[in-house]
Amino acid sequence: MTKLTFIADTHHYSKTLGITGRQYFLRSGSDQKCLAETDEIIDAAFEKIAASDTDAVLIAGDVTNDGEMVSHLEFREKLYKLKGKKRVYLITATHDWCCDDNPRRFNGNRVTHDVEVMPSDKLPEFYKDFGPDASISKFVTHIGTCSYVEHLSDNVRLLALNDDKNENNHAGFTEEHFCWIEKQIKQAYEDNCLIIGMEHHLLTPHISPLITGGGTCVADREYVASRLADAGLRYMFVGHSHIQSTTDFKSQKGNVITEVNVGSLVGYPAPIVNVTVNDDNTLSYEVEHLEYFNKNGEKIDAQEFLKNHTLALTHRLLDSPNRQELADRLTALQLDGDRISKFSKIMIPVFRFIKTADVEKFYKKLKLFGLAKFVDKKLVKKFKNKKILEFADEIMLSAFDGSIKKYSREDDYYKLVMSVVSIPSKILKNNNDMKKLIFAVDAILTGGKFNNQKDTI
Repeated sequence: MTKLTFIADTHHYSKTLGITGRQYFLRSGSDQKCLAETDEIIDAAFEKIAASDTDAVLIAGDVTNDGEMVSHLEFREKLYKLKGKKRVYLITATHDWCCDDNPRRFNGNRVTHDVEVMPSDKLPEFYKDFGPDASISKFVTHIGTCSYVEHLSDNVRLLALNDDKNENNHAGFTEEHFCWIEKQIKQAYEDNCLIIGMEHHLLTPHISPLITGGGTCVADREYVASRLADAGLRYMFVGHSHIQSTTDFKSQKGNVITEVNVGSLVGYPAPIVNVTVNDDNTLSYEVEHLEYFNKNGEKIDAQEFLKNHTLALTHRLLDSPNRQELADRLTALQLDGDRISKFSKIMIPVFRFIKTADVEKFYKKLKLFGLAKFVDKKLVKKFKNKKILEFADEIMLSAFDGSIKKYSREDDYYKLVMSVVSIPSKILKNNNDMKKLIFAVDAILTGGKFNNQKDTI
């Protein structure tokens, strides 16, 4: 049996780029993944993986924060140390060559852009010892990145795909790239080998298109997924969304590709996905989570730390004391802070209510607006003292961790949450996004079709 370990989105950030000051505070609070702590988290995870019985480590892109040269140099040193214990293969992605041309250095109240970055066409040479150089076949893309095929064992191959750009500058593959991919899949079948795919962007939405649609997936996603499935690719491991989830896609010809979305290693819940290739060419996976990392000589509970960091995304927004702070925090979240904050006189009191209200108080508000009829009073009574924010926090964490805590559709907790989530769709009956929201929350609460923590696919 071949044993593999998948991780994704390590987003290594060099502390030399700044980890203090207001601008860093805004930036670090706008992201589920950590910045200042990536060094220690990656070291702890690599140490854990090095001590395991895995045969190879596979990293599904976005290995650095924003393609900063210093971050690449530091991360590569970690890779060489891990390579002393395990074989390591990686692909790069858009964050590794700063595709938005916005590298940042934080210094107090200032953000500067005097940061050397790695060009896309230099990445294959820089990481040649982690896949490209030992590959049995390689394809260089028009932006200089590369895809490759590597032997993982006598009868298992890795199809490592760089999907940064298609001919229209969207995530995906050019026709020439596709032809190479199809040739590699066909060759693997002819050689009686299972071939496992790894790329950065999703082939198909996980949980809901409302959450992982759009740019989270490759462009023309159904076409791309169908073409890969019809070529015979059965498994794909991806990153990018930072959530832990498994789903599948069936082409019109009836071919199925199962996709495991691996969450970010430096964000809650720091997943490490251990995969066993079975004799019948099925894959069994089990997700571990990083328990601890060391910071300034102190042993940190990784799960508690990362939970708090993730929840700060919304909590900091809710804590905004005035319009300017609200605008700044919204802008850090890449929203139009100046425009949205014009409604601060309404938003800030609403935020305060959300922070403090329990189910009973929330139900009274629904009564005022004539909406209480959609919620079962018995369920309100059962959960009357539970804070509204606790529900929101639990749903958010479940979206990232792959529903570690799952609910039956017969559970009272599920029924209460879904009755509230369904209210907007009853008011805005023709709004498809409100309907998608219902399916999204249902998938989060129930865990979806697959067990995202441990399953055989």
